[in-house]
Amino acid sequence: METSYLAALAFSGADLLHGPLAMADPAVPVLAVVGGGPGGRAMREVLAKLGERRADVVVVGPSDVENVAARIPVPAVDERYAPLLDILPVQRLALALALARGEDPDAPRGLDKVTSTR
Repeated sequence: METSYLAALAFSGADLLHGPLAMADPAVPVLAVVGGGPGGRAMREVLAKLGERRADVVVVGPSDVENVAARIPVPAVDERYAPLLDILPVQRLALALALARGEDPDAPRGLDKVTSTR
């Protein structure tokens, strides 16, 4: 959000089903991280509910998922290590969005790269 100045919200699959699902429709893009293990299998219900609402869903994950607009593939690894790989295409997306909007992702307005603690 701080590099492209686009509003975004993050929810676990379980949290999404408890209210925020109401925001989902064809005009709201959804980026879903769907792993290959138990966590990914738990996301199937969430993806089905998003599909019922005709949400524009793009999945980041190691395997094909039915009824989604697209999938950004990542290698299949143990689910404990998958976040290390899953974040890479998401970071590239953030970079591409910032650049496409004419922003400098290395110099976001009002933010410093150094955090000072006292």
